[in-house]
Amino acid sequence: MKNFTKSETKVIGIIFLILFLVSAFNMSISLRKGRDATRKNDLSTLQKAIDTYYQKYRILPVATDDGEIIGCFAELPIIDYSTGLPLNSTICEWGVSAFETILVMPKDPLFNEGYSYRYISVGNSYEIYVSLEGKDEAEYSQSTALKNLQCGSKVCNYGRDVKYE
Repeated sequence: MKNFTKSETKVIGIIFLILFLVSAFNMSISLRKGRDATRKNDLSTLQKAIDTYYQKYRILPVATDDGEIIGCFAELPIIDYSTGLPLNSTICEWGVSAFETILVMPKDPLFNEGYSYRYISVGNSYEIYVSLEGKDEAEYSQSTALKNLQCGSKVCNYGRDVKYE
């Protein structure tokens, strides 16, 4: 068996380097798209849980100034029987608290890097926002980004608005 020449070894090395770089680039895009898909799925899950809360109490959970939901319960809900409203709801912590049908509130996949979800509730409507990493995502919304809402340390650029009649 004959060994490769020096020039043949260089060519093979260059080919492997190119294949590695293309694979690494595609892998980073796939990971980003996966995180963005998780964010979109988390919004759907939150929307269903908020709808469940609304069905139970006929009111939307309120929001803190920094976009957290006030609608979790440390113990069984205490209901004001004259109004039907829960009296002992607390702030739901992303990634810790249980909220309605959610065993653990979702938190952004890059929470440790400053990404976060944002909830806003006003009367008979609510909004949920995230910051997608990919500006090429079909759901990326420039009009949402122009609202300049903060999703952690990032600007929110995707969200859902829900109104109840």
